[in-house]
Amino acid sequence: MTVAQPPAITAAQDRPHRAAVALRGVAAIVLGALALWHPGYTTALIVAFAVFAIVDGVIRLVSALRTTRRDRGWWLHGLEGVAGIAIGIVTLRGVHSLITLTWTIAEWSGIVGILSVIFSIAAWRRLPDAWLLLLGGLVLIALAVLLLWETRAGLFSPGLTLGAFAVLYGVVSLVIAVRNPGRSLRSA
Repeated sequence: MTVAQPPAITAAQDRPHRAAVALRGVAAIVLGALALWHPGYTTALIVAFAVFAIVDGVIRLVSALRTTRRDRGWWLHGLEGVAGIAIGIVTLRGVHSLITLTWTIAEWSGIVGILSVIFSIAAWRRLPDAWLLLLGGLVLIALAVLLLWETRAGLFSPGLTLGAFAVLYGVVSLVIAVRNPGRSLRSA
């Protein structure tokens, strides 16, 4: 009995996904730069994080909906997007202090990080660079743990903490986006 292999995803089919990941990376780097530029300005950090979470969520959701036919893991990206949008809206409406901002960022990075790790494990055999997706998820989980474990670090220097991790996450996202598109990708 022969098991049918899923059809290969061409570089042209993968291009919109890579563009979405690059856009998320650029948004993260912009958030990180703003946070590093104004590390103690609470209102700017709250609005910047909320806008980033919403933009990142919309990009993830649109990317997920565009891949429903060729990727069985599309719903994980969709769930990441919905979580990001929800946390962004909650941030705009209910975060008014550094402590709530710190914990909200920890929640977002923990949820999206765990979902990214699950997706990377599910896609391990079919994506040649799933390890980069795993790395991005682990960076987000590390941020969540850092902020929950040592909340004072987030309170003492929320802009520096958020900025450093946002820039790191943005760089990892850009590396994922510019990976070698010539390699064949397998659909899940």
